[in-house]
Formats: sequence, C-alpha cells, structure tokens
Amino acid sequence: MSERTITCCIALVVLLLISLCISGCMTTQQPSANGTAANVTSASNASTPVKELLVATTTSLYDTGLLDYLAPIYEKQYNTHLKITSQGTGKAIDLAQRGDADVLLVHSPSDEVTFMENGNGVNRRSFAYNYFEIVGPASDPAQIKGLSPEDAFKKLKADGANNTANVAFVSRGDGSGTQSAEKKIWKNAGFDYATQIEKSGDWYVEAGKGMGETLQMADQKQAYTLTDEGTFLAYKGNLTLIPVIIKGDSLLNIYSVMSVVPKNNATASITAANTLATFLTDNTTQQLIADYGKDKYGKGLFSPMNATMAKTFKVDNSAPLNATTPAIVFQAGSLATPFKAVKSIFEKDTTGAEVELFSGSSITMIEKVTKMGEKADIVASADADQISRLMVPDNASFTLNFARNAMVLVYTNNSTSASTITKDNWYSVLGQDNVKLVTSDPTSDPGGYRAYMTLVLAESYYKVPDLFKKVVSDHSAITVNKTGANTTIDLTNPKQDNKGLLIPNATGPTYLDLLTSGKADYALVYRSSAVDAGLPYIELPDEISLANLSMSKDYALVQAKTPSGLIPATPIVYGLTIPTRAAHPDLGVAFIKALASDQGAAALNKSGLAPMTPMTATGTVPDSLKSLVSTT
Repeated sequence: MSERTITCCIALVVLLLISLCISGCMTTQQPSANGTAANVTSASNASTPVKELLVATTTSLYDTGLLDYLAPIYEKQYNTHLKITSQGTGKAIDLAQRGDADVLLVHSPSDEVTFMENGNGVNRRSFAYNYFEIVGPASDPAQIKGLSPEDAFKKLKADGANNTANVAFVSRGDGSGTQSAEKKIWKNAGFDYATQIEKSGDWYVEAGKGMGETLQMADQKQAYTLTDEGTFLAYKGNLTLIPVIIKGDSLLNIYSVMSVVPKNNATASITAANTLATFLTDNTTQQLIADYGKDKYGKGLFSPMNATMAKTFKVDNSAPLNATTPAIVFQAGSLATPFKAVKSIFEKDTTGAEVELFSGSSITMIEKVTKMGEKADIVASADADQISRLMVPDNASFTLNFARNAMVLVYTNNSTSASTITKDNWYSVLGQDNVKLVTSDPTSDPGGYRAYMTLVLAESYYKVPDLFKKVVSDHSAITVNKTGANTTIDLTNPKQDNKGLLIPNATGPTYLDLLTSGKADYALVYRSSAVDAGLPYIELPDEISLANLSMSKDYALVQAKTPSGLIPATPIVYGLTIPTRAAHPDLGVAFIKALASDQGAAALNKSGLAPMTPMTATGTVPDSLKSLVSTT
C-alpha cells in the first residue's frame, strides 16, 4: 500500500470519528421557565423520515415558553418536527379553517365550538387551565380592587367616559381568546361591546398585538388590561403593573387541543395530529405542565386538566384520541345526557369516528342548518313537528320520532312553599305574589313555549280563570287571546320582569341554574330535565302535561304565536333527521342505529324519556333505516 493511500485512509477514519462524535453529542436546546436550557437528545432513528406537523396556537402558550419546553420532548418521542405559528386565537382558527394547520391549540371555548360545529376538527380535548387577571397600576386609580370582574368593568367604563384622570384600559384588540373573554365580561356587565365599548373614547385602547406586547403597552401607559395568569408571570419581572382582580367565574381560562380535519379528507396528517393531542393529555405531560414555572415563580404557569377538574369545568379530557372523522350532532338541550350515552355506544362500534355533540334550543339548532348552512349529520329536536315544519323538504327528507316526554313542575327544597306543595295545590302556589317562576326561552325552545301551553291548559282544567294572568301576564308582555274554545298565546316578545317571571337568555345562566341558585322558586320543564338534575318535581295530569298521544285534539285547542310562526300544542314527541347536506350521512345512520339499540333505549329511559319502539317516521326514510321504524 502506498504512503498516499495510507494517508487517505487515516484521514477518512479521522473524519468518520469526528462525524460520529458530533452526531452523538447533538442536542436540541429549548428555554425552560427559569431561563435555563432543557437538553433533549435528538431522535436517533435516522432511517425513519422526520414528519412535520403544522401547529396554530395562541400567543399565551408561546409567550410563556410552555410550547418551547414541551416541543423537543414530543419531537423525540414521535419523530415529528413541530412547526409552530403563534398568533391570536381568531387568526389561529382562520389558519386551521383554511387547511394551513394540522393542530389547533387555543383558549376561546365559544370560537372552538363554532370551529368544531362546522366539522373542521376532531378530538377536542382540554389539557390545561389557568385564570385571567385584571392587572393595572399599583395605585389603582379606578379603585376597582375587591370588585367582581363585571363590576370592575362597569367602574372602568364609567370613569373612562367621565375622563377620570389616569384611568385607561388596553385591550388585545386582535380577535384572540383573551379578547373573547374580555367581550364576555363586558356583555355580562350589561354592555354591548360594538356600540358601547369599542371606539368609545381615548380611555379604551386596542393594541392589536399579542399578550406580551399588550402587557408592555399597558405598562407604558399605566393602564389596566386583561391578561392570562401565565403570560403575566412570564413578563412580571419587566412590569410595574400588579394583579388587581384575580377572582371571578368569568376569569377561568381553559386551553384545548383539536386535530384539524384535512380539507381533502386525507388521514395521514390527522393521524399525526392525534399524537400531539395524545401527548398533551398524557399523565406524564400533564405533570410537566403542572411543574412548569414553579422553579422561577413559585407556582406553575398552568394547571393540568385532571379528571376532577374536567368534571368540575364540564370539559372533555378523555382518551383515546384516535378518531379521524367527526360525526356532528345538533341536539335539543334536554337530550344532552342520554345522547352522551348514545355517543359511547356509537364510538364503541364505529371505527375512526367521534361523535361531536352540540346542544341548544331546538329551533336554534335547526336554524344552524337551514339558515347558516352548517353540515350536521344529525339534528334532534324536542319537538318533532319543528323538523317537518322547518327542514322538510328543502333541508331534510324525513322526520323520525324516537321518544316521548312530559311537562312537570320542578323545585328545590329551598323553594317558597316547598314543604306544602302537592299535585293538588301546585297551581295555587304559583299564583302567590312572592313566588318566582322560570321557564326556558319560549321564542326558540319547545320547552319554553310548552311551559306556557301547560299553564293555559291548567287554567281550564282547574277552572281558575285568572291563573295565567297572575303567573305570567302580570309579570311580562305575554298575553292570551281566546276565541271560543281556542286560545292563542302571544310569545313573540315576552319582556318579562325577571322578578315574578324569569326567562334566561342563551348566554346567561340556564333556568336550572336560576332555580338551584335560589333566584327562582319553580320551573315548568321536561320530566327528563328534572330527572337529569336530580330535583324533586310534581307530576301533572295528562290533560296538562302534553304527555298523552290520545289527547292530541284537546291539546290542539291551544297554540303559541312565536317568531317562527304559529305552533299548536301537541303531545311531546322528540324527532331527528339526517340533513340533506350532511357531510357524513353514513355516520348519521350509525348514530340512529345506536340510539335504536337496547342500550340506547335504556339511556333514554334512565333520563326520564320514554323511547318509542319501534320508532315512527314521516317522509322518505333511507333504506338503511327502514328496518328500525314503522312509516306513517
């Protein structure tokens, strides 16, 4: 061997050794909460190509450094590189809707629901929470310390409008989850954001920036602002602002992860996206989230979403996270509990799909399809006739009747006259001056207009001619017009006094919330709602309860005038359909089959509903369902 050859061999060996040394020592460095580096060895399986996952996230997860801390751990475990885009929640959602993200990490529940309702995501899980805070100058020029968030905002608005010295508020102004939370507080405080707050004067400044930059601007101006707790702690060392208000239900700040459904229905990226959702909800990662920031701030910047807190906050943190296709179900609110059980039956037998349940008043849920063009796979109404009236034939081809219910009078042990009320004197108790009745919204919810139908029927049944006036008309603009044996209730504009008669709006406390909090004494509701709530209730006679199918003609003597038209009183029958434009009609069929199963019937029974076996249907029923129903 020549000297030159030997020299070349030695050089090659040296280069190889250097290369091995370098590759063996390579690490990815990420900042931790205390500013030190978290050393994480790179994925060593060089034979497997590294996947890339596009993540759209809110600025608070980025500004706090949490994602930078967790990313290398995830990347090593799943051999996947995270490409993270950080911006306000609104912009992050827009990015995902366009198909330019695989995973969405945000903290605006209302916006997340809209995103999911439209079939854009699957496997929505809550993985962390903290709280918003109202921070401001230590001198607290508006003197809001100790107030509720809503009362604090009222004071800020009043002082701002009066040009009180040194009182200003800096808003994110960027469509973020934080700004959504701010708008919710303004609304709860009684203000219309668009007309009374936005651009209302020099006192109110819209930053149009992320949380960190907004905090810095507020600090420079010595103004108040709303911030998430984590970002404030991360920036606290460079600020003179202090937390002024840290308590209040409206300050809860929940972070959720969603896998984005690809626009082309491919499953490769959504399968990878599911690994990130799985990682964030895993017990090991949850502990990392709990510990993050403790070494520097003495407390974690975020709290993990364990099972106890998930139940308290009524959010989902369950596993597994394997679904690639959402089955969208729009349901009447009174179906929430039994349909949750049907969801479990469906998912046990249907591979690759997850039921996404969305609750609301029946007419509101129907109009999401008929007026807003949303593509639900199932629409279920507490009044089957509303599907036939509002959806068939333009938006659906059939109505399937699957359960019956009854109206009852529900109360608590603290309700006025709770110890003496009976099935024989309940109407007299409601007529007392000091008794407060609550119903759901009669303009959009069948349970609402049925409550007033029940009272008209009770007035006739018990022969108490002024019952409706005492209980309803004296406390609202709701009137009745009698023509012979027929009665029409005008519910188009209730204008209740919220004293003797309460009707909650869609965004505030529910009728059950008002009842259990003591703000109302009694509620006329479905039996299933009383059963689900575990509250005592008075059973009403068939002539009043709208429960008896054979009394249809008697009930029909009463009708309600509502914004959506005249609605006759009918026996309470629940109906559902698969909309014509459903994205996944096959999943709609699978859901109905789960509902029609013995387990589905048991779930309805347990919630106080009476399942209809077999189901009945009108219209053109799909061939795949004909074996389950009798056609009328």
